[in-house]
Amino acid sequence: MTPFTRSRNRVGFTLVELIVVLMILVGLAAILIPAVTDMVARTNASTSSSNIAEVANSIQRYETQYLSYPNDMDSLMTDLTGTNLDTLSAGIVAATEDVTLTALTRAPLTEAGITDVGVHTAGDNTFQAPTSTALTDTTVLKGLTAATQVALGLETAGTSGKYLVFGIGANCDLNGKTSIDAPVYFPENGTLNPDLIYGRFLAVFQITDGTDALNRAKFITIITPTGEGLTTGMSNYFEIATNQ
Repeated sequence: MTPFTRSRNRVGFTLVELIVVLMILVGLAAILIPAVTDMVARTNASTSSSNIAEVANSIQRYETQYLSYPNDMDSLMTDLTGTNLDTLSAGIVAATEDVTLTALTRAPLTEAGITDVGVHTAGDNTFQAPTSTALTDTTVLKGLTAATQVALGLETAGTSGKYLVFGIGANCDLNGKTSIDAPVYFPENGTLNPDLIYGRFLAVFQITDGTDALNRAKFITIITPTGEGLTTGMSNYFEIATNQ
């Protein structure tokens, strides 16, 4: 057999060459996987912060233009008696508590133009349209817990029943006026898939001063469907960037 024949028959990699290639691939994976993970986390934080600011701006422009706040926001309930929408994230469940309206606390909402809420059916996710339902003096809504008020920087010592939380959903009057459509939260991981978990941004309104009902409900801020505010989102973004 000639040298030429031996060279022609050698068509595969040697074991040493395969090991070297595998070591290179493992090394690249060790570099790229954390980078991709951080990129997703930073995209989540920056997108959420941008959307929070945009939704807040849309509500403020709506109030300026129509002299009321948008009606038919989502109640985060499946009825008016306190049954939670069962696709809420664990974060928002922990950040909120039931608040039962009275004639005195419904009045500021009515004065602000909020007379109806969207009520979902059990199992509804982000994309099912709710049923518009009129508020009553005994309607149960979601409000921020005292601890969440402090965590969001709204209060130094929170007060139960002071702030209500509504979802900016498909039926909201905002859509088609000062916003093209209700934005969907960009999740950081698959467990918060908006096809499975309610993924609308949430508007926070103040209805009392901690003791007495306000004359008119006041828009305060926007939070994500995981219970985080703009400050938290920006903090998360820069923390991730710092750790690069």
